[in-house]
Amino acid sequence: MVKVSVIIPVYNEEKYLSQCLDSICAQTLEEIEIICVDDGSGDSSPQILQEYAGRDSRIRVLAQKNQFAGAARNHGMRYAAGKYLSFLDGDDYFEPDMLKKMYEQAEKNRADILICGYAEHREDNGEVTLPDRSFENLFFQEKEVFSGQTLNCAGIFQITRGWAWDKLFRREFVEACGYSFPRFRSSEDGYFVYMLMSRAVRMSYLEDALVTHRINNPASLSNTKEKDWINGFRMWFLMKEELQKQGLYQVYEQSFLNELSYFLLWYLESMNSFEAFQSCYEYISRQIEPEFGILAHGRDYYFNKEVFDWYEQALRISLAEYLFGQRR
Repeated sequence: MVKVSVIIPVYNEEKYLSQCLDSICAQTLEEIEIICVDDGSGDSSPQILQEYAGRDSRIRVLAQKNQFAGAARNHGMRYAAGKYLSFLDGDDYFEPDMLKKMYEQAEKNRADILICGYAEHREDNGEVTLPDRSFENLFFQEKEVFSGQTLNCAGIFQITRGWAWDKLFRREFVEACGYSFPRFRSSEDGYFVYMLMSRAVRMSYLEDALVTHRINNPASLSNTKEKDWINGFRMWFLMKEELQKQGLYQVYEQSFLNELSYFLLWYLESMNSFEAFQSCYEYISRQIEPEFGILAHGRDYYFNKEVFDWYEQALRISLAEYLFGQRR
């Protein structure tokens, strides 16, 4: 029996791919399958994948024209046979006992979704650190098994980021919900992850840092999001629409809007071109506030008052005034 299907979208990852694959092939949980989806790579990634597939029969290599990571994960899911689904990016890597610990915890708690801790590997200086989780921990209630609605402030958007690589998903649960990754160039994880979390009856958290995520990687699509800046906003519109469809928007609204306001600040400041920065700044005022009504709830509704103050100011002043203020 395949216990876990590990799905890896691969696009021009020749520099990191061996470390990623080595970390999966060496897992202490052996009953796994490794589904690698080459997303039209133009480097030696396809050759590396074939070399590893020749050495480990658990590896299956699929290929598609470049359609980005979300489409590649969806492609891989169609072939998955494991009881649980795990997703890993081609530049990240697992601890040797990651899947064993995750599988055993998920089985013990009959979890729809299991979340684990993670480390960050800075590509610019090689430093590996553990992020501070003191804020996230405010939303837990010391329960080994929980649903989103039992968290403080129903805080599914606060306890974890909307990425998939630090989570294990029960495949039958995913299939029953019917969600897939949007086919965006970037910002594709959040919809899949948070919509499943909003509907999960049983979730669990494992504090161990079992996966390492590479940051400050200039080749990562997350660092070039300004090429398709609209996608980050599209993700939030999709999530609101689906939560409303499921009758869950009011349940998660405070958590949702708190994370959205933080996201807007982070997203705006992450733009690496003036054109994208300007487009995002104007879009927030023209589209985001009318749709989501962040200001209408008032300052006390928000966990981070400084973020609310930033948002309020950004809507009140012109782009030129904002940029001047940033430089003072």
